[in-house]
Amino acid sequence: MSENVFLFLKSEDVLNNDVLNYVNNVVKEVKRINYISDVKFLPISKSLALIKISVNTREDAKLEEVAKQIESILNFIPKPVDLTVQKSGTVFLWYEIKRAMGKSLGIMMSISILLMVLILFLTFKGVVSKKAFAFLPLLVSILSVVYVFGLMPIFGIPMTELTHGALPILIGLCVDYAVQFQSRYEEEKWRGIEEAIKIARKNTGLAIFLSMLTSVLCFTSMSFSGVPGLGYFGFLLSLGLIIAFLLTLFVLPSILVVFDSKKVVSKRIGWIETILNKIATYSINKDKIIMLVAILLILSGSLLSTKIGMEIQHRRYAPQDLEAIRLFNELERLTGGQSVYAVVLNNEFEKLEGVKEYLERKFKIESIETSGSLVAIRISTKLESYEDYLNTYNEILKDLRFLDVKNYYVTGSPVLDMEIGKLMIEGQSRITMICYALIFILLITIYRSIKKALTPLIPIMTVIGAISVLMFSLNIKHTMMSITLNSIIIGLGIDYSIHIIERFYEERKQKSAIESLKNSTEKVGRAITVSALTTAGGFFSLMFSSFPIAKNSGFLATTAIILCLVSALTVVPAFLMVAERFKGFKILKSKAC
Repeated sequence: MSENVFLFLKSEDVLNNDVLNYVNNVVKEVKRINYISDVKFLPISKSLALIKISVNTREDAKLEEVAKQIESILNFIPKPVDLTVQKSGTVFLWYEIKRAMGKSLGIMMSISILLMVLILFLTFKGVVSKKAFAFLPLLVSILSVVYVFGLMPIFGIPMTELTHGALPILIGLCVDYAVQFQSRYEEEKWRGIEEAIKIARKNTGLAIFLSMLTSVLCFTSMSFSGVPGLGYFGFLLSLGLIIAFLLTLFVLPSILVVFDSKKVVSKRIGWIETILNKIATYSINKDKIIMLVAILLILSGSLLSTKIGMEIQHRRYAPQDLEAIRLFNELERLTGGQSVYAVVLNNEFEKLEGVKEYLERKFKIESIETSGSLVAIRISTKLESYEDYLNTYNEILKDLRFLDVKNYYVTGSPVLDMEIGKLMIEGQSRITMICYALIFILLITIYRSIKKALTPLIPIMTVIGAISVLMFSLNIKHTMMSITLNSIIIGLGIDYSIHIIERFYEERKQKSAIESLKNSTEKVGRAITVSALTTAGGFFSLMFSSFPIAKNSGFLATTAIILCLVSALTVVPAFLMVAERFKGFKILKSKAC
């Protein structure tokens, strides 16, 4: 398999002497480049011609070098005044995408940091004794991302459409642990700074450790998808969270000891606490209704998840205004499509003519190439969807069996994309089930209780169901990035639930179920609200990317994180109330007020 470069030549007359001399000079220089296997001049009309360059390598670094050399040749050789030369094809497509990724990453990182500053200022400044301390979680986050970015070359992780989105996401994710730690620290600071740090490490530290462990398990499960890019994406997220966890437990306390004062923040009820109180009251009083809605979302989401489409055309992931993509689409209109199937026959020369004639009735045959005992029939198509790729592939196989061809195989870019689509479908199911299994085993090992192990899983199953319903309703297709969403929901959504559950059982030792639930929701609720908003801000920054794959995933992930917060504040208390009743605990019979 080779990659192609297409040079579009546009002039009043592409066959005049000046243009032809220019073409000869370009062809001569291009042929000197390593990995160039063939160069052809293809006149299309009087005003349009193509130079087709075949590149005999698929290694990213070598393709990038080829693109740079061709670009340099075009800049060096003088061209006729009325001639316009434009670059396209798969080689320049990915070359331009890579350059666009660098620009997009800078924009997303800047917006992500600005959103963190705004969210922390609005929601966290009332918790800390010094206004500047509201931004300590952001310091932990930025340091974590800097370490991750620096470690990428060491671990051999490339910058791709997936990994370039991981860094702005980490800005939001890595804020979480520091927010939880600081919130508990400020709550206990009346005991003294060192004692407050000790309590925060002991109590909140356990919840943070469980959150980190569950998130890392979910993110690393992406490596089981069979798609290397997803494994890199999950590894970067896991690495960032581990670094943030270590910085929160060891660096953040040092900063507080050195720079904090003994001033205790006066307890006051703000707008967040007021909203949390109303949510807690509603969740306790309407526990059965909330659980019914949760079950309906889980069931409907499970049914609709199999009907969500797949976007497997990689060029659709990139900005559609790139010159290479616009010309690529124009090229398809001129040449009949760049989605080419290769039907390879082995020692079937006697049936070649019959196969050719039969396939020509249905498809456009681009060329027939022979090499030894092998004959490759190249069929060009304009197909784009996974379903169309699969149907055409099966139709070709059916035709070959009908013609009694024995030794053959079908390959080409549509078949490769089709296999990627198959990996996406199977990979999403696999990593989701692995996530559930690992998390349940971990929780039941720690809690030694089925009820305690199930409690954090119910709200995230609800959110996954809700997101499936949303994607089906809005006709949003799965992409290479969106199939990671279930892992992200499980890995992050379970964090918020664990913090409430841990605080509930801590309070439950001395108080009734209703009081414990209200206290847990109100005391932990502010911290997880700040965490969820900052995390959502990290994902929201993806919506400012020029890449459609990042925009769609940013919208879905932002919605999912907000739903995870809502689910943790409603479904968790409702489930605990129902579970307490069934277990026979004494519960206040009066309604919560």
